[in-house]
Amino acid sequence: NVPLILDDLGIRKLTPRECLNFQGFPNSFKFPETVPQSQRYKQAGNAVTVSLISKVAKIISKSI
Repeated sequence: NVPLILDDLGIRKLTPRECLNFQGFPNSFKFPETVPQSQRYKQAGNAVTVSLISKVAKIISKSI
């Protein structure tokens, strides 16, 4: 499933780049040109947000 967003032009799909940005990837992260759009969405959706995991790990570390 491709996420949808409502903007000034109406309802549209998020781009794979926007999905990666939501997951905390830097703008410098690039997929190889051979990776199809559908795989880009899947990989972005299955990614773990690094900043969130870092914060959770710090909280766990303090509580141990």
